[in-house]
Amino acid sequence: MRAILTFHAVEPRESLLALTPESLRGLVTGIRASGHAIVSLAELTASPAPDRVALTFDDGLASVAEHALPLLREFEAPATLFLTTGYVGRDNGWPGQPPGIAQLAMLDWDGVEALAREGWAIEAHSVNHPDLRACSEAEREDEVGGSCEAIERRLGTRPRAFAYPYGFLDPAVVACVGHHVACAVTTRLARLDGNACDPLCLPRLDSYYLRGAWLQRRFGSVPANAWLTLRAMARRLRGGA
Repeated sequence: MRAILTFHAVEPRESLLALTPESLRGLVTGIRASGHAIVSLAELTASPAPDRVALTFDDGLASVAEHALPLLREFEAPATLFLTTGYVGRDNGWPGQPPGIAQLAMLDWDGVEALAREGWAIEAHSVNHPDLRACSEAEREDEVGGSCEAIERRLGTRPRAFAYPYGFLDPAVVACVGHHVACAVTTRLARLDGNACDPLCLPRLDSYYLRGAWLQRRFGSVPANAWLTLRAMARRLRGGA
């Protein structure tokens, strides 16, 4: 399997956004045991080599530094953080947050810098996490370009990747993002292998669908991939990405 995995929070209690540290450990262990290498997003997208995955964390939630960072350090596994720059040091209560999503603390800039020092790639996820389709051209530019500029000012490195808020995109949004970064990730539930993927519309596997211990132990197997395919079909039937 060649795939990008999506995470948000890592919390002691599981939720729509959060895996527990134990579940994250089980998944990383299963990935390694299955013969897959965990590589950076940049390395994954630079080559079609199989049996590799990249780990990505959306938003910039504080629990990532508390729980995911030490665990992935233990496994010497690289990761990417897609940061909502306008909410650094606040919480994830941006406008448009779906009902039922827990209010969670965000990293402050010291925490973001600590991840960067550990080798995490810090990439852009907009300033305010809006539906970019509903923004004017100027607003989209502020959201996409502004998040890249904020990261560059603070860390000294310009982002090369972007995650679409909520996975929402259209041709105008993709064109704007393409002016600023080399690749962008969506919420479309799919592997990279066997897909002709636009680098600005890369699919990911949401860790929400990889919580079961049997899936984690069989990561990349025919039964596990078939189950993910069925979940993707169900999401499309419900009108999801």
